[in-house]
Amino acid sequence: MRCSCSFCLAFYYFFPNCSTTVSSPFRHPYLGSRSVQEIGGMDGETGEEGRPMDLRNWHRERRWRPYRADLHREVARLRAPAFARYRVEVRKDELDDPNWEAEADEEESTRPFSAAMATIKKRVEWRKSNPAGDVLGWTPSSRQRLRRAPPLLHLCLMSLVKHGEEIESLEGIPDDLKHKIVSLLCSNRKMNSRILRTYLNGSTTEIHLTDCSWASEDVIQDAFTSCNIDHLRLVQLDLSGRCMPDYVLHTIFAKSQYSFPSLVTLSLKGAYRLTDNVLSVLASSAPSLKSINLGKCSLITSCGIISLAEKLNLTELYIDNCQKIDVMQILPALESMEHLKVLSVAGASTVCDTFISRLMHACGYNMRELVVADCQKLTTKSVRAIGANCPNLRLLDLQRLNQLNDLALKYLANGCRSMTTLKLRQNQFSDEAIAAFLEASGGSLIELSLNNIAKVEHQTAIAVAHGCHSNLQNLDLSFCRRLTDEALGFIVDNCSHLSILKLFGCSQVTEQFLKGHSNSQVRIIGLTGSILDEMEMSKV
Repeated sequence: MRCSCSFCLAFYYFFPNCSTTVSSPFRHPYLGSRSVQEIGGMDGETGEEGRPMDLRNWHRERRWRPYRADLHREVARLRAPAFARYRVEVRKDELDDPNWEAEADEEESTRPFSAAMATIKKRVEWRKSNPAGDVLGWTPSSRQRLRRAPPLLHLCLMSLVKHGEEIESLEGIPDDLKHKIVSLLCSNRKMNSRILRTYLNGSTTEIHLTDCSWASEDVIQDAFTSCNIDHLRLVQLDLSGRCMPDYVLHTIFAKSQYSFPSLVTLSLKGAYRLTDNVLSVLASSAPSLKSINLGKCSLITSCGIISLAEKLNLTELYIDNCQKIDVMQILPALESMEHLKVLSVAGASTVCDTFISRLMHACGYNMRELVVADCQKLTTKSVRAIGANCPNLRLLDLQRLNQLNDLALKYLANGCRSMTTLKLRQNQFSDEAIAAFLEASGGSLIELSLNNIAKVEHQTAIAVAHGCHSNLQNLDLSFCRRLTDEALGFIVDNCSHLSILKLFGCSQVTEQFLKGHSNSQVRIIGLTGSILDEMEMSKV
């Protein structure tokens, strides 16, 4: 006789050919080792209380109610495999393993990075089997290269800067040249209050002061009091910590409710005396503000950034080295910025993989520039999120991130195909991985920094010459001491648009390269015998 309890009914439903009965020697989950005869029959027989038991209403019987949940659980366990779907999950330790490859990517061999890596590996094997072979094929040119004369405009500007104290007026000078003269005066410590008043006279729409450390509070107040601020669209007051406390900025911005109606861009980098209190005044005085730079404003906190994000529709936000800002606290405010295109959080100790992953998922499609240099908690997982969500990224700064490996370049090469500026200073990437990235996605690069990457060698040199020759203008190879004269000559001669090459610390480079390359327009700085010295280049 078969048992008619809930468990056995389910058992015989799924296994109809099984002939096991309750009297057979197996342990019943609910009845134990007792048989049906010992506890009373269930199919037409009486129960323990001597009355018939109706199987159609068995769930109403009090004695079987505790077993209903077990029945449902058992039925779910038996039927679950039919509905299960396997989901690939990548563990963090697997992601950080440089030898790990995603098994779910069936077309990995056809991706740009993998195809380039396969070519480079063949090239490396050929070089190992033919150590005497000439891979680069560069020979020094014996033709005398003419030294290019500095532009006349550059000579005139440097003469003005040298005699800046004698400048009487800036009237009649085009705005772009006026801004350049003032920036050069600031960087050479030749700026004064008289030139500032002359600079701000008239109906200028932009103010560029890259160094305000020379000015006092009274100088800034007097200059802006006499200035027509109604048409200002850009204000740059960098390094203004000495002259820009809260009350000075209150005086400038609180002339009326909308004292800066046209202001779009504001830079207060290095204003270390500003607090959150002034940000509310800023938001009400400049309702059209789209870009703000608060880098190194050490007193600004998360509450101030949240308040600013709620009141303004920002597209660019710079909060470098603001140690009182917890990026996880401001993350919801950043995620709500639908038009955020530029974000700089360099040096922020709270930036982590979770922050980057969530932000890129929310705002990655619109992101154009991202600076995360010196954020030591970031790993390859963050770069994977960047590559997957930022197809329109143009500038990426990954300097001094020690936890990145070669997989990071793989994700960038397969996802970010239109970058114009990439900074990889002081990272642990291999020569082959850098070369594969440049071969796959380096065609659009205008500026590339490989400063202090110890493994940069011949493969990177070949990739730069082949993959970046069409657009590359600025290249930093400082402290890449494995590069030889032949490698550098091969790069310079093939990159016809290259205008600046930095080689600080490359002590292995000799006169053979300096006199043997044929690119007359390149400016080499950091070595003896370079075309323009470092000081002149910093002023251009």
